[in-house]
Amino acid sequence: MNKRLAGLLGPLLLCACASPVTETPLPWAPQVVRGQLANGLEYRLVRDSSQAGRLDLRLTVRAGSVDEDDDQVGVAHMLEHLTFRSRAGQATDLRAQMTALGWVQGRNFNAVTTYDRTQYLLSPMAGSTQTPLALEKLAQLVFAGDYNALDLERERPIVIEEWRGGLGVAQRMNDQRAATQRVGSRYPQHRTIGNEAAIRSASLSALQRFQQRWYVPNNMILSVVGDFDPQQLAQQIDHAFGVPGAQPLPERDHRELPLDGTLKIFRLQDPQTGSNQVSLLFRLHEPDSRGTTAKAARERLIDRLTLSALFAQLRLQPLQPGVRSLTTQKTLIGEQSSVLGVAAGVEGAHHDEALKQLLTELERLRQHGFTAQDLAREQARIRQLADGMLAKDESRTFEQWVTTLNDAAVQNRTAMAPHQIAQRTLIALDSIDLAAINARLTRWLDSPDQVLQFTAPGNSVVRLPSVDEVQHLRAAIAQTSLVAPTTAAPVKPPSVTFTPPPAGQPGTVVSKRVFAAEHVEQWTLGNGDRLVWLRRNAEDAKWRLQAVSAAGFNRSDVPAWRLQMAAQLGNESGAEGLAAWRKQHKATLSLEHSATRMQLSGTSQASLGALTRLLQSYRQGQVGGVIDERLFSEARDELLSRTRTRPDAIAAARRELRYGADTWHSPDPAALEALQANTLTDDWRQLVNAPVTYYLMADIEPTQLEALVREQLANLPRGAAHTTHPALQQSGQRRTDIAVALEPRVVLEASSFSEQRWTPEAAARVAALRNLANQQLKQRLRGEALGVYRLRFDSELNPDTQRIESQLSFTCDPQRADELWALAQQTLAQLERSVDAQWVASARNELRRQEQNRLTDPATQWRRLLLSERQWQDPRYLSSQARLPEGMRIEELKPLASQLFPVANQVLLRVLPKADAP
Repeated sequence: MNKRLAGLLGPLLLCACASPVTETPLPWAPQVVRGQLANGLEYRLVRDSSQAGRLDLRLTVRAGSVDEDDDQVGVAHMLEHLTFRSRAGQATDLRAQMTALGWVQGRNFNAVTTYDRTQYLLSPMAGSTQTPLALEKLAQLVFAGDYNALDLERERPIVIEEWRGGLGVAQRMNDQRAATQRVGSRYPQHRTIGNEAAIRSASLSALQRFQQRWYVPNNMILSVVGDFDPQQLAQQIDHAFGVPGAQPLPERDHRELPLDGTLKIFRLQDPQTGSNQVSLLFRLHEPDSRGTTAKAARERLIDRLTLSALFAQLRLQPLQPGVRSLTTQKTLIGEQSSVLGVAAGVEGAHHDEALKQLLTELERLRQHGFTAQDLAREQARIRQLADGMLAKDESRTFEQWVTTLNDAAVQNRTAMAPHQIAQRTLIALDSIDLAAINARLTRWLDSPDQVLQFTAPGNSVVRLPSVDEVQHLRAAIAQTSLVAPTTAAPVKPPSVTFTPPPAGQPGTVVSKRVFAAEHVEQWTLGNGDRLVWLRRNAEDAKWRLQAVSAAGFNRSDVPAWRLQMAAQLGNESGAEGLAAWRKQHKATLSLEHSATRMQLSGTSQASLGALTRLLQSYRQGQVGGVIDERLFSEARDELLSRTRTRPDAIAAARRELRYGADTWHSPDPAALEALQANTLTDDWRQLVNAPVTYYLMADIEPTQLEALVREQLANLPRGAAHTTHPALQQSGQRRTDIAVALEPRVVLEASSFSEQRWTPEAAARVAALRNLANQQLKQRLRGEALGVYRLRFDSELNPDTQRIESQLSFTCDPQRADELWALAQQTLAQLERSVDAQWVASARNELRRQEQNRLTDPATQWRRLLLSERQWQDPRYLSSQARLPEGMRIEELKPLASQLFPVANQVLLRVLPKADAP
């Protein structure tokens, strides 16, 4: 299913209702315990003991940046920061108090602000044993309010750096879209982050006034998932949150779009964007489709059926010259406002042609409406989803419960049981007829409040039409009798029904090696390939296959782009009807192609027939594969269009700095024009000629598996793999500055490496030290120097290169770039000092907690099998993994800390503002 279409259809099952339509509230899932304190604070609790002792708390304050007064721009987000500066009567602030408990910001506590809400998240290190303490800290965050002017001045630089870090072309274009989509409302002037001037001038009294108005218990929802007794927890919530009294809440009309019934036209453009489209937005109020009653839910179901049918119709229409695509989406704003957007992708400067087709297709639908076939198609899709839900059990994982309760809090949604959702959906589908979705479409298109956006790439010149020109064009089209929309032709069997050809004489399994303790067998096949079989099922009781070879793309004799193109098209090509056969039998294999490796992966149902079809699917690409001419032509055209765009100077500078040369060479237009499909066919056949190791995760009978392997795999022709080379950072210190940024900031990207033999224990140590380095860097550069907000440090022991490879990146004020880079270097050089007995014990306990789930997690066991086989050609990791926490020893961790980011191999790229940047 198309990903965008799936996104439109998925929410339908969350909006089902009963019949007859009533104002009765939708029922909550029986696992959810709900309550409300005397002061109005709501709570929703789900007891889940699947992860012993775990606890997740989320407090939603229903107030965000759009609730600010005109003199409070940016205050909602700054208040979120300042709440952690509150002391609740103690000597240190709440952030320090939680850190002293061993809680890590970002992992155990965090907060986020949006237009309409602020959320505080807690997941205490010791889980439910710290429930009263977690509730106390959460209540203190939102109610203490004893931060002061000095705290504000200390936090202000941090918020400035958060603002600075969010700058860029994406932010600039999003600002333009929001300003035009929500024109006339408070939203454009009240971005969540605010702006630099507002952040620098925000006063303590403005923060306090916002908190006093909105941070009241009757404006809060507490959602908790974890291993607890609900009755006891309800009492603890009352104890922690019950003292503050309810307060009257102001009206929230400012959250709605003010409608003026006119057409407004805007140009959206930025020197660094490649976006090119025409969008027509219909703005309206739809109060009937909001809320948690059965009646409101039915209205939402009509909305989504109509939107999905509109999307499907637009995709079916023939595109006029200069138009790349037609699509639609719907945005909900406030408590009743909505925006329907219909967009046309534009080629070159054909915006006028795109606008004409947009208006024509909408008028065509207005004249003819949807058909019974359209409705039946959409209903069938929803019915299939609902039937699928009914066929599954109603269990949810811990993480799914967290998401479910969070969605209910932030979207004013009822958390229903899956079977209730499905049953009500099926009933509701039968109550919605063709007249209902046609009336809904007409209501949307009749909205007189409209916004027309012309988005143009770079500095290209595009003329905006006037309102009169657009209205005259619309009137002229309306006076035309348009033919009915193109509809999907009835599904016909493919002209050629694919049947996998006989595999020929079976091959042989020449040897087997059994590792009974790990439930693993290694088979050597007669053609030189290997099979590594883990006898257990994968996730969702499925079977998993991966075919890995050394056929990477980084070779000296063929351009990398050509080998990548050959691999992609080779995997997608095949005999006529093969693609439809693969889709029908869910036997498609995904491709991952790296510098030194090619792997094809797929899953099947746990049955011999399903696995047989998956192996047959794999075999079709290995024997006599020919690149499809149509796929080749489309791919070459796309690459040709890319070669006309400006190369990424930053990426090129990064590669040259690390590897000594730009390791990636884009295809030359002349080479692409001369390229033929048969050349790629030869490339593909070379790639699949390389010997393969198969990894299989399946609880299947050995005799059945052997017969299948001999028939489908052991007789595949193999040869020798071409030599490939990994891209390795060169040793030594280097620095490159490139002044291309339009924003007042510096982006620093640094990397380093050290040689280190891979073992599971060493990899776990590096991961623990990576977390420590992140904490130390954030403490020094953000907490003490007040110089950065977004900072990322990654470090991994790479089993392919036998290196510790580390990267550090952050943004900052250009005036402080040298100072902060020196501080970052010093922090990482001194990391060994923080590796003490207390930290090691904490890291060991955290790893032990994580391993409780990993030891039974099929995905983790699969990854560890692959790592073990690539390192030692046996599955010893599966037996030794239980001892991983024992490897957290101070005598091993201390010297390793100095190898995480060695000075001798540090390279630094600085992206600086352009000389003429504003």
